[in-house]
Amino acid sequence: MGWKWYEIESYQASVGRANYYTGVQLAAKGFYAYIRFHEKGPLPESSAPTTYEQRFYGYLNYQQMQMMVDLLRNEKPLYFGWYEENPNLFHLMTGKEPVGEGDGVLAEGA
Repeated sequence: MGWKWYEIESYQASVGRANYYTGVQLAAKGFYAYIRFHEKGPLPESSAPTTYEQRFYGYLNYQQMQMMVDLLRNEKPLYFGWYEENPNLFHLMTGKEPVGEGDGVLAEGA
């Protein structure tokens, strides 16, 4: 056991007001995750993936939503992983990138 990783292929974000404030769905081959963002109060426990494909359900504070959506919009490749012994330890991370890469846009006339 240890860390389990998937390269994210697509995502879908939603904002609403019900039991959960916002959510981001992540998809990869043979994998699905739904991360719910709570506005306040204690976070529920994340669920271990089921055997029907790999389905992960996790929870973060609302303040973390913008950072996650920003990564999903602007970075590639992206990987989602969790620690199998404790699904509450999960995160989204980029692949290795060169230092100072920036956005890849040079100023005209420079």
